[in-house]
Amino acid sequence: MFKSTVLGAIALSFISASTAQADLSADVAASLHLASDASAAPALNHQGQWWTHPKGCEYSRAGRGGETVWYLIINTARPGCPKYIVSYSPYNDVY
Repeated sequence: MFKSTVLGAIALSFISASTAQADLSADVAASLHLASDASAAPALNHQGQWWTHPKGCEYSRAGRGGETVWYLIINTARPGCPKYIVSYSPYNDVY
């Protein structure tokens, strides 16, 4: 009896945590497109994996071959930071 109660409580906490996280992501995403600061971007010759926006948001470098895209690390999001920054892309099909 005790074991099933504990397992049920653990399962419920996982469900609650994932729901809260999804709701937070949606709220952050909705606020980001309203006030983005496109003037702030990493230098074209920035070699690191990570970059910090002047407003404190952090980004991770990614992208297909031949392009550099910086994606927002969602738990560092603040109003005014774009969801992603395209430093260079020879492709016109995604952005």
